[in-house]
Amino acid sequence: MKKKGLPLYREIQNQIRRQIELGNFRPGDRIPSEKELAERFYVSLITVKNALAGLADEGTLVRVQGKGTFVAGEPLIRFLAGGEMRK
Repeated sequence: MKKKGLPLYREIQNQIRRQIELGNFRPGDRIPSEKELAERFYVSLITVKNALAGLADEGTLVRVQGKGTFVAGEPLIRFLAGGEMRK
């Protein structure tokens, strides 16, 4: 998975961004757990945590303790405000 010169957490960020661009993850969708991502990318949990933290810092993802990590966007805002999420 590692490309020369690019840290693993950045590669994971790029992969998640790409899945969002392709529509595989839409606003409000919960992405796989840290453990699932670590297994999928063959990396440590800390590498996945760093990747997700960076995506959350830039506003691409929203992390909700005890609920999971979600793609940012309007459906998620309604859900967090107590409304329903449509699939």
